[in-house]
Amino acid sequence: MKGGVKMSEVKLSTQQMKFHKLKELVSHMISISELSRGRASKIIDEVAKKKKNFLVIKNNKPQAVIIPIDLYDQLVQAQEDYKLLLLALKRTKNLKQEDCSPFEKVVEEAGFTLDEINKLAESVEIE
Repeated sequence: MKGGVKMSEVKLSTQQMKFHKLKELVSHMISISELSRGRASKIIDEVAKKKKNFLVIKNNKPQAVIIPIDLYDQLVQAQEDYKLLLLALKRTKNLKQEDCSPFEKVVEEAGFTLDEINKLAESVEIE
């Protein structure tokens, strides 16, 4: 077949991709016994410097995950954001439009102008 791809080549390619994914997954697994044999320091270095993740296995079952600290921080932040979102949704579930005040009115009642608020917003860094 000139210029075309044979089905057997596509299957082989798909099988190779599956094998590569499996090989990559296994390369990120480490047993408790490996950690206790002095590999812990090397693993921690790989996690910190190369941003690799490891799945810790005990008795052929996943027990823990070792991840870079910045990824852990992101996960904790995402969890906190999710909890706040759920709280906001719960609080606004039965909210009626007539119970709300326009932002402009709140700003005015607080003794500010929208220009002042916008200037303050530019100078404040929100994480």
